Amino acid sequence: MTPVQTVSQVFDAIQQAKAGAPDFCTNFFPVQRKVQDWISHGELFAELRHDAIFFYRRDRDFWHLYYCASSKTALHREIPTVAELRTEPIVLDLVGKEGDASAAIGDWESAGFRRYSRLFRMSRTSTDANGDKTESTTKIEFAVVPDAKAVLELLERAFDRFGEQLPVRYEIESAIQAQQVLVARHQGDIAGLLFFETQGFSSTLRFWAVATEHRALKVGSALMRHYFATQNAVKRFVLWVAADNVNAVQKYGHYGYKPDGLVDYVLANQLVRS
Repeated sequence: MTPVQTVSQVFDAIQQAKAGAPDFCTNFFPVQRKVQDWISHGELFAELRHDAIFFYRRDRDFWHLYYCASSKTALHREIPTVAELRTEPIVLDLVGKEGDASAAIGDWESAGFRRYSRLFRMSRTSTDANGDKTESTTKIEFAVVPDAKAVLELLERAFDRFGEQLPVRYEIESAIQAQQVLVARHQGDIAGLLFFETQGFSSTLRFWAVATEHRALKVGSALMRHYFATQNAVKRFVLWVAADNVNAVQKYGHYGYKPDGLVDYVLANQLVRS
């Protein structure tokens, strides 16, 4: 694999794979701004094949794998020839309706991947109920850049880096500058956070976490209410949650979120240790 140098390389390669493709398949839906960030930080690499392209994004001590292929047959043919799948710790996401996503797993299992986790998407509209009205005296405000280290530490304690697409430091700083990270403060510490991404009339809740030692303060509900209040122009709210995190699923349901039919199977090869 070789480093990607420009955003146009990515989109040109995808278009090349799509051109005249009888059955184009992919798990890569790139956003130009994010691709540029990955390139600028030396995180994005590519491997071009005749009928497919594989992209690798470095994340801490492992890689995220993305693919684009002209057909499922071409992908099936190319997967066994990719040496990195056996030599590097790699995870990939297969996103879609339940039947479509699960049907794509077989080729990857044959290449040594296993089912690491399953997430599903939940959504709510701006008119859905906002959940409980429990009051909290903890101050809720937008994070500032010096908070980035503490935000990262809380995220890494609360979430699985292989299964939940955790941001790295520069991504957190960028989100803070865009006023897309809310924090609850208690005696100088960050007691909880809500990390989101709003574009137009849609907002994705990426992470919602409360530090274990501060859970009695009821800051989780305060963060959620503040999030909805500050995003009053949003018409649709979405999030992804691990299917086996029953507690989180119930809490999101309490705030009006419901499964909308999309799932994400996270697969990991044998070099990824859970």
